[in-house]
Amino acid sequence: MKQIQDQLFKVAIYLRLSKDDGDFSSAENGKSESNSIHNQRELLMAFLAKHPEMELYDEYKDDGRTGTNFDRPEFQRMMDDVRKGSVNCVIVKDLSRFGRDYIECGKYIEKIFPQLGVRFISINDGFDTRAAGSADSIVIPFKNLINDSYSRDISIKVRSNLDVKRKNGEFISNFAVYGYKKDPENKNQLIVDEDAAEVVRDIFKWKIEGLSPNRIADKLNGLGILSPMEYKKARGSKFKTEFKTNGKALWSHVAVRRILKNEVYVGVLVQGKRTTPNYKTKKFIYKNESEWVRVEDRHDAIISRPQFDLVQQLLREDTRASSEKTEVHPYCGRIFCGDCGAPAVRKTVNSCGRQYVYYVCSANKANRDVCSKHSIREDVLDKVVLATVQRQIEVILDMDRAMQQIEALSWEKAEIKKIDANIEYQNQVIEKNNALRLGVYEDLRAGILTKEEFLALKEEFMERIDTAKQLIEQLTSDKSGIQHGLKKQQSWLSQFREYKNISEISRIIVVNLIERINIFENAEIEVVFRQRDQFADIMSFLEEQEQKKAAKRAIPFPGLEVV
Repeated sequence: MKQIQDQLFKVAIYLRLSKDDGDFSSAENGKSESNSIHNQRELLMAFLAKHPEMELYDEYKDDGRTGTNFDRPEFQRMMDDVRKGSVNCVIVKDLSRFGRDYIECGKYIEKIFPQLGVRFISINDGFDTRAAGSADSIVIPFKNLINDSYSRDISIKVRSNLDVKRKNGEFISNFAVYGYKKDPENKNQLIVDEDAAEVVRDIFKWKIEGLSPNRIADKLNGLGILSPMEYKKARGSKFKTEFKTNGKALWSHVAVRRILKNEVYVGVLVQGKRTTPNYKTKKFIYKNESEWVRVEDRHDAIISRPQFDLVQQLLREDTRASSEKTEVHPYCGRIFCGDCGAPAVRKTVNSCGRQYVYYVCSANKANRDVCSKHSIREDVLDKVVLATVQRQIEVILDMDRAMQQIEALSWEKAEIKKIDANIEYQNQVIEKNNALRLGVYEDLRAGILTKEEFLALKEEFMERIDTAKQLIEQLTSDKSGIQHGLKKQQSWLSQFREYKNISEISRIIVVNLIERINIFENAEIEVVFRQRDQFADIMSFLEEQEQKKAAKRAIPFPGLEVV
């Protein structure tokens, strides 16, 4: 014992508190350190004052760091000093402050520290490696195991709580997505950040106008608009990322595409995309999309659902964009061979000092035996498509005026009523087939059905249920699109007003009005318009309204005899 007292120990006091333990330091709460860290320090310094053979070398503090692993900056700094020989004694308040990983704690206490000649003291546990007995060799591992179990229980509770919050539509991420910010009165609610939201609207508008993600990024950088990361930093956020490579982060086609594909901008909160295998590792694994937690209409939308859906379609089609990667041509992804269905390709021909642009069947260009050329000049195509679109707009605006005479937005209201009725019917289908599925299970137990018959019927009922669920998803999406028009007080018909005076074909007109253009022989074309189903429904609706009017006119007045 005298030898221990005569030896001078260079001491490292180690302090730690996890975020899960509560009162940790952070910029949000304005604390430089937590109350627990302060109390740990007071206890350890009082212990050192009673032991003159111990001299404080340094303090190592991991405030807000988990104890489930030892990947902590201050702990690693302490171990560097231990290996250098600057420290030969480590003192902690208790074993839980040292760590909560049963295996790793035992490894340090029983193997690493003894090999390095380091004395380890846990004050509240009454444990000192220089005076440890056989009883300690049994008790200490049990204490470490209990600390480990505590971390596991906390982890399960935290995960469960976060899962409930996600399902309730509460925003739980540390940083709001670009275009939004956290509500100062409710950190789990997103509100629109108008400055960034304007940039998001421009990005979607430019994409519809035909700009590629790469060209949009160049345009944003040229305008001096801060990238999402730089914008967060300018607003005082502590946001950090692994992807920054330059001194100042610029817009990239990846950042633009990420915004264009994010459903958050239509008011849908999507969370739970990734997780960790367990509480001991921070390695992320990404979940299947079917496991994501989606909550509709959780916050104000920046982009309308129809506009968002259109952009998703363009992102799929524009893979055939030009090699310059700046803008796509007006007909990109919309023009096809009318006979074989292959996409038409744009071909430039120089003749007699002039340049001509043609669209031809891609299947024929690859193999002349597959299909005929189906060639049409671009300037001829522009004239024919423009005339066809102008005629369609005239017809639709006539329908718009007729609709306004009947009742404002009456078609949309009728459509929502039909959709609601269909959704209710599909829910009944699901309920009925669930009951049938349970019934055949009882028949199996009663011996009425064989196992093969049971499995066949079960599969049939599940297919019906899955089909009904898919229909409900589609119907809900359709209803959301119509409701957006109602909220903006602009029907599907009235959106054509902005195109009534068009004099030339542009990308934005093509993607908004045309679904596809089919090229046939002799430069004949067929223009298939988007919303043709709505067009047919409105025609049917107008006919019904006219029939109702005619029926009212045919009703005789009371007391008059019909001859």
